[in-house]
Amino acid sequence: MSQRMLLRPMTLDDLDDVANLDGRAFGESGWSRRYFEGELTQSPISVFYVLADAQHRIMGYFGTWHVVDQLHLCTFAVDPDQQGQGLGALLLSCVVRLAQRLNCLIIQLEVRESNAVARSLYRSRGFTEEAIRPNLYSNPREDGVLMGMPTPGHPELLDHSAWQRFEARWPGGLSLRWDDRGGQLEERWPIR
Repeated sequence: MSQRMLLRPMTLDDLDDVANLDGRAFGESGWSRRYFEGELTQSPISVFYVLADAQHRIMGYFGTWHVVDQLHLCTFAVDPDQQGQGLGALLLSCVVRLAQRLNCLIIQLEVRESNAVARSLYRSRGFTEEAIRPNLYSNPREDGVLMGMPTPGHPELLDHSAWQRFEARWPGGLSLRWDDRGGQLEERWPIR
């Protein structure tokens, strides 16, 4: 049986699993379930998605704020038990695709200064470090690094080696179910 991943809009039914994953990924500095709920129910600029496997387990998620022609990646995590399998790169490709769908000119994010793995991932996708934001994070207190990139004009999918790693575990590829300010759209990666 072919394993297939699905990217879809985050719903209120996902919040327990998302908050649990966030807590395991970020510890005390993670977002609470209530914070995620506020983003989904009260923020007109929030666009949040989850990445789920064929058994509907949430493997990762991202949250963005869409403001005019900018997409700000405000939260992003892969299940700590699933790291090292290319899911972070895949999820970041989905963020880039969302920016394209919403006609954003730039994508920005902040990351802890000490998070070398995340900074490396973002740089590998074309983000550059633009500024330091002093004392941005708490638990523990730490500076944030503002990173940004112009939104590419063509779909930014994974490179060949990243697809090989991903497809070794999920040979069915990825289905994307978009339902946001860009409308509804079903896509499939890789396209065969």
